Amino acid sequence: MQQTYQLSYFEKLIRIELKTRFQQHKKPEANYLNQILDEATRQKDWFIQEFSRQLYDLGKRKQARHLQNHQHQLIQLMDLTTEHLDTDDILSRTDAPPDDSWRYLYRFLYSILAEILSFIERQYPQHMDIDCKIPDAYLYLARESYVAAMMLLQEKSEDGEVEALLIPILIQPFEDFLEIEHPGQFISYSHLYYLTKLSSRIRQILDSCHSETITESIELELHALNFNSPAYLQYWTDRASKEIEQLPSSRDRLNRLIFLQKKIAQTRTKPGISLNRLHDSLRNQLLCWISAEIAYQKEREVISLSIHSIGELDRWKDFKVQTGFSVPQMGAMLKLLFDSGYYLNKNKTELLDFFSFFFTSAKQDVVSSQSLRSHFYKDSAAVSRAVQEILGELLDISQKGINVLCCFIWNLYVFHDFLPLSDWLDLF
Repeated sequence: MQQTYQLSYFEKLIRIELKTRFQQHKKPEANYLNQILDEATRQKDWFIQEFSRQLYDLGKRKQARHLQNHQHQLIQLMDLTTEHLDTDDILSRTDAPPDDSWRYLYRFLYSILAEILSFIERQYPQHMDIDCKIPDAYLYLARESYVAAMMLLQEKSEDGEVEALLIPILIQPFEDFLEIEHPGQFISYSHLYYLTKLSSRIRQILDSCHSETITESIELELHALNFNSPAYLQYWTDRASKEIEQLPSSRDRLNRLIFLQKKIAQTRTKPGISLNRLHDSLRNQLLCWISAEIAYQKEREVISLSIHSIGELDRWKDFKVQTGFSVPQMGAMLKLLFDSGYYLNKNKTELLDFFSFFFTSAKQDVVSSQSLRSHFYKDSAAVSRAVQEILGELLDISQKGINVLCCFIWNLYVFHDFLPLSDWLDLF
């Protein structure tokens, strides 16, 4: 009975009494109007003073249900009063209507009910029904800020500061909200809160970030706010697919996918918030797509290698070319041949990984790819001198071979001497 009584005055007044009198009289009687103004104010003050005490007396289990019942009743009563008001009345943009009119009375009652609901929203947000329909008046209150955010996005897009493909995706939820043409359509507290939060963060980013980082900052915020729009998922996966396919090797593609997987998994998201509560979270959808893409890339690599027999691959898996080079010398030699254009491989990482896996150094049977890569890029005077000595020795050997071959050919031509070539080599 306490629960009913707390709003029973407004229930009876708005649903029955005023409805009947509005049909019978063009204007409310002065005494009747003043009586309602005084009693409605008294009821509001009593509610605010007593509600917390009565809520406490109910105990924790019944508190949420009790509060939400009042939330639902208040919203229904507010919607009934707004049927007699226009947007300017709700937004308090105009002076009060004549104090002897029904419009004046309904505007007053709307403000009383809005004050009570605002009290509940401020004091007990943890007990609010976030899936409950918002008052119709809240639609009008939110529209201006949403329109301003959309206009600012359009301006930044025209200036080239925001990715053009992202603009319609960002604007769509606000357009859906703004297209509501009549009261009574269902918009929940959670959805209104989400759009308000999104609008606020977008405006902050557009006002504070440098132009070259705006798109990236907006995307990070979309992930934090769980912007699980199908259109945004398509936008992100299309861009990621294009980026991955442009990489030169399967190793690079897998490395990039694993990095994206790590980045998405470690992105902090605000708990209990999403654009669409019926859809899976943006993080889960992206991680699912990345996992499928990783599996595809691995299978693709297996298929590309299937042209070689398994036995052939097994034959060489433990084979290594043994060299007398040190790791620094090997790195310097590879850089010399790569920079000179004798190695045509485009991907340096793959080339270095191959040599580290299949070649040994003078002192190590296993060459670290990281160590080889380090010496590939490192300049060292001592290593350069050692490489010059190696190349000098190769030149001496080459020159000696040329001299032997020339003498052998000359002897055949002049003396018709068929001394074996191996004997000529011994002479040198």
